[in-house]
This record gives sequence, C-alpha cells and structure tokens, in this order.
Amino acid sequence: MRGTFDDTSLRVKRKVYTYETKILGDKVLFTCDPRNIQAILATKFKDFELGQVRTGSFAPLLGHGIFSADGKQWERARALLRPQFSRDQVSDLDLEERHVQNMLQALPMKANTWSEVIDLQPLFFRFTMDSSSEFLFGQSTNTQLSALSEEAMAKNVEDSAFVDTFDACQYRISMAMLLNEFYSLIETKSFMSGCRLCHRYIDKFVHKALGRGEAHEQKEEGKRERYVFLDSLVKETNDPVEIRDQLLSMLVAGRDTTAAMLSFLFLMLAQHPKIFSKLRETVIEDFGTFYSPKNISFSGLKACSYLQWCINETLRLYPSLPWNSRRCARDTSLPSGGGEDGLSPIFVPKGTETVYMVWLMHRQPEFWGPDAETFRPERWQNQKYGFEYLPFNGGPR
Repeated sequence: MRGTFDDTSLRVKRKVYTYETKILGDKVLFTCDPRNIQAILATKFKDFELGQVRTGSFAPLLGHGIFSADGKQWERARALLRPQFSRDQVSDLDLEERHVQNMLQALPMKANTWSEVIDLQPLFFRFTMDSSSEFLFGQSTNTQLSALSEEAMAKNVEDSAFVDTFDACQYRISMAMLLNEFYSLIETKSFMSGCRLCHRYIDKFVHKALGRGEAHEQKEEGKRERYVFLDSLVKETNDPVEIRDQLLSMLVAGRDTTAAMLSFLFLMLAQHPKIFSKLRETVIEDFGTFYSPKNISFSGLKACSYLQWCINETLRLYPSLPWNSRRCARDTSLPSGGGEDGLSPIFVPKGTETVYMVWLMHRQPEFWGPDAETFRPERWQNQKYGFEYLPFNGGPR
C-alpha cells in the first residue's frame, strides 16, 4: 500500500495521506492520516462500525465476542469485559514467571551454557498461549512443555489439538476478510469442523466454571484467591455461549499481540547491539541478576523507562494491528484529504469500507522525524503522542 500512496503523491504533486479506490466493485478509502483515523475511531465513532463482512467472517470461530460485534451487542460485551482488566487482575507475575521458565527450558544449550541459534518466534507464541490460557481459563495449554518431550506431548493431546486448530481457524477468518462480501466461501466443511472443535474445548472450561460458581460465592470473605478471568466472568453472566465467545476473543487478543511484539523486540535487539547492551544494563540495575535478583513488580516494570521506550519503539515500527478497517454506517465525512490541497473534508457515503494504515502512519517522517524508519528508543524520552501512535487502536474500542 505504501507504493500506492507514493505513486498518488507523485501524480498529484503533493503528499497524499488518503486516497479512494475500488476493490471487487466496492468503493474503499485508504488513509494514514491521524486526523481521519481519530474521526473513524473516536470523534465520529457512531458513524463507523465493523460491518457485516467483519462480523460475518469472524462469527464461525468467535461468535458474537467483542471483536465481532457492533451496536448494543458490542456495548454489552464492553461492559462485561472492561471491569476484568484492572491492574490487580493483570499483574500476576508469578504466573508469567512459570511460563517464562518453561520457555527457557526449550532453548537448546551448548556445553559452554550458551544457547544455539534458534528461531524464537515459535517459543514466544507457545509462551503467550500458555500464559493467556492459564489467565483466562485457570488451566494452561502447556504447549511449551509438550514440545520438550514425547511423553509430555502424549499427555497433552487435547490441548495441542486445540492450539493447532485454533491457529488454522484464525488464518481462515483472516483470509475470509480479504474476500469482502464473498467471505462465506471460506466456510468449508473442514473449517466449520475446526471451529466446533475449538468451541468444545472452551465449553469444557465454561461448564466447569458455571458449576462451581455458587461454591465460589460461598467462600470466606477476605480470602484472596488466584484471579481467573473465566471465574470472574461467570459472576456477570451465566450464558455459556456468550462466555465462550468472549473467552475466544480475549485469547486472540492476549496471545498474538504479545507474541508478535516479543518477536519483533528481540529482532530489533539482535540488529542493534548497543541498544541491547544498554537495555540489559538497565534491567540488571533495576531488577538484579539471575543469581542475585531484586523484587520484580508490575509497578517496577512500568517505571523502567528504557524498557518501556524499547517496547513503544517496537510497537511503532511493528504495530500489533498494522492495518484495520471500519464500514461507514451512515453518510458522513472525514476531516482531511479533499480539495486541491488535500486539506478539505471528504464525503464518505454509507457502506464505504475505510481502511486505516497504522504501519504506514507510524513510519511517516512528517510525524516522527527524518529517522522514522530507524529503531531509536530514545525518541520516547519526554514525548507524548496522539493518534499518530496507535499500536492497539483507539477510541471507545
């Protein structure tokens, strides 16, 4: 898409941030203008929705979860899920530590204690699947341990089958999105069978949680138990399908985004040894060494500025959602992109697909300076950004 923006800019002899085209006969707007993106996601939020293509593509796997719902259905999902993500509930570092240790076991070691060259991405995806599933369901898929031995794999057949099928179904729904109104062509017999397998796997946890919900209410007050997302959700609704849809949606969000960020972060550190050394020194100073650790807390991690800069810079160059889209729900307009100078509003008729290119916006020199393509964590020192930095969307969603 960058080439199209560049070609259009050359043709009209000015910088273009928004252009219109047709895909399979439908009008589509592409934009990397933060003003237009802010309108789509925030200031004109009610004028744009996911639309039938998105909700229909996602429905076989995710049902009516928060990432495949519009209107009142989305509002209910948001009200249901938002209270589940307070700091106390997402700061279980003991849970994360267990899965980090499992991941480290998977590193092939040489006799001199250095690891061999290895592709870290599969390890990160197993790590985030295992930690996310334990946080959400109360029981980990343990894919990291399964990968270490045939014996462990034999004990974990059901979990492994779910993870493999879940990955395959996610890929299929992403392909369905690209087919626009013809998304149902993806709904083959094997795909629908895979979705049912994923549903059965999640339903097992849901029914257990519904069964023990009353017992949880009778626990002694003041006794703090390990937080499990599912158990907390059961206190808000007893609809098993609604719970399953939200669990699957949260699994998509918690697993893929974190694994992708970690993969790109380590790629950047491998390519920038000076930054790696500085980050390593910072981490040791703040948190100690393996042999002499200091207490690691959620607040301590947030306060480690250089670590946060490295994460922010990774998400700038490699955002978890490099592009996204909305369907116009009524005739409306976007604030920029029209007229000879590109500064006037543009009319957007009902039904228009609007695609916003976060990856491209994050690399625009106009917003990030002449070194916009460079991994430079220091750019985040004393800097606050608006809608030109959007690694996880913005606005009410």
